[in-house]
Amino acid sequence: MALDLTARGPIVQVSIDVATIGDAMTVAAMAVRAGVDWLEVGTPLVLAEGMGVLRELVPAFPDRPFFVDAKIVDSARASVASAAALGAGLISVCGIATNATIREAIAGGREAGIGIVVDLLGTIDPIGRAREVVALGADLVYLHYGVDEMVETPTGDPTLSRISALRAAVGVPIGAVTFRTADALAAVAAGADVVLVGHPYLVGPDAEAMLTDFVRQVRGARPA
Repeated sequence: MALDLTARGPIVQVSIDVATIGDAMTVAAMAVRAGVDWLEVGTPLVLAEGMGVLRELVPAFPDRPFFVDAKIVDSARASVASAAALGAGLISVCGIATNATIREAIAGGREAGIGIVVDLLGTIDPIGRAREVVALGADLVYLHYGVDEMVETPTGDPTLSRISALRAAVGVPIGAVTFRTADALAAVAAGADVVLVGHPYLVGPDAEAMLTDFVRQVRGARPA
């Protein structure tokens, strides 16, 4: 599905961080009912089932763009081409990858018609690295405080404090990984175009109600 990457957000992206195609189909259906814009094949799903899950997911939800969180660090062009051939609209490359890998991903993305997202997770200078990868041709950049970092230091997430500087530094859409509705609203207010959310909005008896409310509140924060 072609994406309009010039459209201002906020776009709501749900990270389908489950380990089986069955669970992924259930979560995706729930997310669509909740009104989510983009569906992400999360890294746990990619590792457990492979990108081939797109063969089932894409036809089942043809009106939603799919993001593959492959976190590419090498051999980028082949992975990008595979994701595009399976119907994905976006794929992630790690910002800590070499410039050669970033260039290969971008070149592959141009050839295959898939957007390249550079995930700034783990970069020492995320704002500076964002400038570099955008100069190389990245379509989007995402700020990301990892799950392991959150477990180790729950109060250490610097994402919200970096969004304004990132917004001023680059001219492409920017995304922010969030863990709570309040954080998503703050990210939108600071200038994020895409807000990502996963657990605890994915599974459990209250997940759909929580995710529906998340989407409603984020949509309410759209610029007039």
